[in-house]
Amino acid sequence: MKKMLLDMLKSTGRWPEKPVISLVGAGGKTTCAYLLAEELAGEGKKVLVTTTTHMEHPNFLGRNGAIDQSPEEIAAALEKSPIVTAGTSGLGGMKMRALPEEVFGAVLPYFDAAVIEADGSKRHPFKVPASHEPVIRKETTHIMILAGMPAMGRPLCRVCFRMEEAEKLLLETENRGPAEDGRDGSLAERILTPGLAGRLLEAGYVQPLKRQFPDAAQMILLNQTEDAAAVEELQKNTSVPVFGRPSDPVRANGRIHLILLAAGFSRRFGENKLLFELDGRPMYQYPMEIFRTLKAVRRDIASVCVVSQYARILETAGEYGFCPAENRESAEGISSSLKLGIKKSREADKTDGTEEHFYCFFVADQPHLRADTVNRFLDGFLRSGKKIGCLASGDTTGNPVIFHESYVPELMGLKGDTGGKKVLKRHPEEVFLCDVGEELQLHDYDSRQSLEDRRIKGNAE
Repeated sequence: MKKMLLDMLKSTGRWPEKPVISLVGAGGKTTCAYLLAEELAGEGKKVLVTTTTHMEHPNFLGRNGAIDQSPEEIAAALEKSPIVTAGTSGLGGMKMRALPEEVFGAVLPYFDAAVIEADGSKRHPFKVPASHEPVIRKETTHIMILAGMPAMGRPLCRVCFRMEEAEKLLLETENRGPAEDGRDGSLAERILTPGLAGRLLEAGYVQPLKRQFPDAAQMILLNQTEDAAAVEELQKNTSVPVFGRPSDPVRANGRIHLILLAAGFSRRFGENKLLFELDGRPMYQYPMEIFRTLKAVRRDIASVCVVSQYARILETAGEYGFCPAENRESAEGISSSLKLGIKKSREADKTDGTEEHFYCFFVADQPHLRADTVNRFLDGFLRSGKKIGCLASGDTTGNPVIFHESYVPELMGLKGDTGGKKVLKRHPEEVFLCDVGEELQLHDYDSRQSLEDRRIKGNAE
C-alpha cells in the first residue's frame, strides 16, 4: 500500500499533538498542502491552511476561506468545514498573502494542525532558494521539501527557479570540469538528475534549515513519480528521508467537446467583427487555430463544433475538418448558439456512452488567447475533479468555460442573450478557476474603438 503524505511525515520522527507543517521547494506545494489538510481532517483534526509568502486565493480553489479576518472570525469559519484557508488579500485577487504574525499566533490555538505554504517558485518544478528563503514560522514541527519529477532529465535553466542560486551552489561544491550528470562546462545547461537534485536540495534547503530549525523533522518529496530508482538516487545524495508520490489521477475517460460560438451580430462594432482582419487574419480564425493545435496534442477531444450564421465561417470550419452548425435563430441570442452547439456535438459523438463528457465554449472575438493556455486550463480542470471551469485574471472570469455533462439540462434551459456564465454563477462551489497569466488573453473586442485602443497601447509598449 502506498504511503499517504501524513504517513510519510509521521515516519520522520516524533509526531506532536498539534503538528505545524511547512511546505517548501517547488513542484506541487498547493496540491500537497490540501492533500495533507484533508488527511489531517480525516483524523478528526481542525486544520488551518495558510502561507508565509503567497498562494492561490481559496475562492478560486473552491475552498472554505477567511481572508482579512480576525482570529475569532477565522475560527468561526470552522462551522462550515474542518479545513479553513486564511490569509490576507493579495495583489489582483488571484492570490492570498500571509497572515500577520500576531494574527497567526492568536488563531493557532483554535486549530489542531496547521499546513503552511512557505516558499514561492512561480510555477517552476524545481527550486534552489535565495538566502532569505524559505519563510518558516518558528512554530513549525515538520518541513516537507518538494521537487517535481517532470523537472528531471531537463536542463537546469529551463526548470529551476532561482537559477543563479543553483549556479552558486554548484560552483561552491564542485570542481569544474567533465564529470557525471551530463556536465558539459555550462552550468545552466546541466541536466537535472535525481542525484544532482539531491545535492542541490541538501545544500540549499536541508543543511540551512537544520541549522535554523534543529527540532523540526525534514523530508523530501519527489512529486509526480512512482520511479523507485529515481527516489533511491535522490536519497543517496541527501541526509533526510525521501519519498515519491505518483501523479494526480486525470479523468482517463473524459471526452471534451470544443464549441465555438460565432453567430453574433457585432452591433457595437459597426461591421462584422468576426470577419474583421487582425494582423492579417480574420478574428474568427484565431480560435480555429487553437482547436487545430489541441486536436493534434490531445486524445480527449471528442468533437469540434463551430456555430455561426455566416457562410464564410461555416465554410472555413469545414475546411479545418470541424463540424459546421448553421444557426438560423441567431436573433434569439447567444443561448440559441450554445444549445445548438451541444446538440450538434452530441450528434457528432461516436463513443459507446460510457465516458464522461465535457462541453467547452469559446467566443470568436478573443484573438490573444493561446493554445498552451487552453491546454493547461483543460489539464488543470480535469485534475481538479470540479464540474465547471473557466479562465480568470484577478476578479475577472473569462472564456473558455467548460461544463460537465450533468449541467446540460441547465444549459439547454437558457433563454435569450444569456450564456453559460449564468449557470456558472449558480454553482460557485463547483468552479475551477485557472489563472490566465496575461490578462490580455481574456480580452475581447466589442467595438472598433476598443480595437484601436489596444493597438495604441501595444505600440506604446
